[in-house]
Amino acid sequence: MAKRPTPKKRRAKSAGRRQQSVYEAKQIRKLLNRQASPFAVRATPKKSAKKALKGITRIKA
Repeated sequence: MAKRPTPKKRRAKSAGRRQQSVYEAKQIRKLLNRQASPFAVRATPKKSAKKALKGITRIKA
């Protein structure tokens, strides 16, 4: 006679959704903490003209 498999606990159907919401909450908290930190400074805007010049590799005559 074969052995019965060990009974497993039933997992809630919404377990995946809960995991996602916990992850999102952590991310939001992390970002808010970053914003509030004294080291959080706004990035200086790059000059688009300099970037455009950097992108040019050759000039057609």
